[in-house]
Amino acid sequence: MQTLLTRCRPVPAPSRQRGIALFVGMVFLVVLSLVAVIAMQSTFLEMRMATNVARHEEAFQMSDSMRGIMGPFLAANLLNSGWPVSWGGSAPDNDFDWSTVCPKASLPVSSANCPLVNTFETAIKAAPTALKQITGSLDVGEAPYAPSSWVTDLTLTQNNPSGLGKIAAAISVIPDSTLNLPGNNNAMSARYQGLGHGGGSVMQMFQVQSIGLSPSDGSNGRAVTIAQYGIFN
Repeated sequence: MQTLLTRCRPVPAPSRQRGIALFVGMVFLVVLSLVAVIAMQSTFLEMRMATNVARHEEAFQMSDSMRGIMGPFLAANLLNSGWPVSWGGSAPDNDFDWSTVCPKASLPVSSANCPLVNTFETAIKAAPTALKQITGSLDVGEAPYAPSSWVTDLTLTQNNPSGLGKIAAAISVIPDSTLNLPGNNNAMSARYQGLGHGGGSVMQMFQVQSIGLSPSDGSNGRAVTIAQYGIFN
């Protein structure tokens, strides 16, 4: 009888797990998280920069446009020595011609059919000194050529065209100087002849500073524009 012998090989014991794959995975996860956080911070920074630029442009546009519309109001205030009775002033409403402010509005032009006149009327009534004669003398502490000393005479506020809150312009009006302008030769000759005709005119000069704010509380965009106005009197 033949006996078959089978050689059995021992089964190796399982090796100890050292967790290297888990460690590498955790490192990669941390690195990716850091990259994501840095990318988000960069995106937020760019968004804030873009917002700041937009706010500054809005503030500049508000400053420039509101300063630009001051001419007719200054002329009306100077000519009538005050504001309309309907605003709480002392000058008759009929003495004020706002057609240059809203040339396309139906006559008579008033705050009812001219949004800009309504905006100005609201600002005058809410001014620190209500119904102030803004073309009068300097306020206490103001110096003609020191804008930092100028007192805000009124603040014009409008809805932001972007739909985000309101934007505003703080206006300061400073009387500057008075210029005597010579008349033409015929007028001067008539005056010399004693006919009672004036030979020249007077121009009152003003410095107007407009500080644009976007939003209107001044927490972000701010722009300043200053111009000189001359009004015949």
